[in-house]
Amino acid sequence: MPVDGDGVTCPPATTTSTRLVPADAEAVFDVVTDLDHLSSWLPPGAEVERYGPHLVRLWTTRADEPFERVVAVDWENLRVRWGSEATPAYTGRLSVLRLSAGHSAVTLDITGPAGVLRLRLEQWAERALNNLCAVALAEPRHVIAADDAAGDRAVHGCGYTPNR
Repeated sequence: MPVDGDGVTCPPATTTSTRLVPADAEAVFDVVTDLDHLSSWLPPGAEVERYGPHLVRLWTTRADEPFERVVAVDWENLRVRWGSEATPAYTGRLSVLRLSAGHSAVTLDITGPAGVLRLRLEQWAERALNNLCAVALAEPRHVIAADDAAGDRAVHGCGYTPNR
């Protein structure tokens, strides 16, 4: 692990972000679990490809070599986990919560590599969730109730929910 100027070990940065999405939870989860098209919503600086049945390979601008991470999908609870305690960097969990027809919330918990500033990781997570919202809204499967005033969010984007 990297150390700071005082010789103190710097732990990996972690962050949690949540977005309200004016789309069905299942439609959002379909986008998240399409491992062949993760680049459609992940921000620049990270490239991911399916590497095996439950394995992805991740390239970042910070590393010379790719990382391989096990991916576990919980279809019933709409959760995806990647990485493990044995691989603490570039790990995380994404959960989609069913709020009502045409409305969901997405929470992303991620741990970056040691030495990455938490602010940078937070910004990356925000971009990822904004992109995910845009891709989910572009899918023809999403549903927004016609008489729901919140349906305007489909035009204007996702709702931001601060976690601090």
